[in-house]
Amino acid sequence: MRLAVALTAVMVTAGCTTAPGGADGDLTDDWPPPPAPSPFRPAAHACHVRLPETASAADRPVSCDQVHVSETFHLGTAADADVPPAPGTPGARAAYRECSDAAVTFTGGQWRTARLAVHVVWPAREAWSRGARWFRCDLTQTDLDGYGRSGRSGSLEGELTRPSPLRLTCFAPTVDGGTVTAMRPVACAAKHRAEFAGLWHAPDVAYANLQAGTARAATACRSVIARFAALPDDADMQYRSGWISYNPTRTEWLAGERRVRCFLYFAERTWTRSLRGAGPSVLPAG
Repeated sequence: MRLAVALTAVMVTAGCTTAPGGADGDLTDDWPPPPAPSPFRPAAHACHVRLPETASAADRPVSCDQVHVSETFHLGTAADADVPPAPGTPGARAAYRECSDAAVTFTGGQWRTARLAVHVVWPAREAWSRGARWFRCDLTQTDLDGYGRSGRSGSLEGELTRPSPLRLTCFAPTVDGGTVTAMRPVACAAKHRAEFAGLWHAPDVAYANLQAGTARAATACRSVIARFAALPDDADMQYRSGWISYNPTRTEWLAGERRVRCFLYFAERTWTRSLRGAGPSVLPAG
């Protein structure tokens, strides 16, 4: 009997546990669940050794004082969707417009009049699936055709508020059979045969149509050159100077970029001055 009573006491005691400080001893109902991890969001101002197709947490920005290829200067917020916007869609075009406008503020001038290009970098699909709804706006130092990118050191912030070697001014072109194969930037006081005159806004046509014909570009660039050089915009413009134009890249065109770069061009004559405001006496029709 004593043994039975002792065992019962032990069993009762074992079934009644207590916790210090008045806690109820339940280890699951008093702790909030851990917060869900926040989606990756890149830094708004950072430089990168390459321009990626998409961005993720694996990216490792570098100081802008180091040699880099692209610079993130703005972050935008994308509309919610199952996947990032495809090239040419309204969402992708809206992002490019925002980046383009932000680039004017960041550089302090119209970036399309310099050897610069604007790029939209979307989150990697994994980041998007976890809730990332941003897009990155990057600037690169580029060739006139928009394809070649060169490394640089130093931020592009305020670059166009001061004299800059990236501004489009005078050039020594290399022409092979009517095709411009190179445009080497030179000081306007040095011998040159081409000079940047300005931009014209192309119509919203298929990219193949833009690339195929020259009549539209010739008319538009001659008007740009006439304004630049203070010349009558008439039929005699074709006798005063030649022209060169650089279209947006196919990627830029899909994004909604329509500004075409126009240059005065002379096949044989060289200049050692700018032709801005030169007038008919310097550029006669004869």
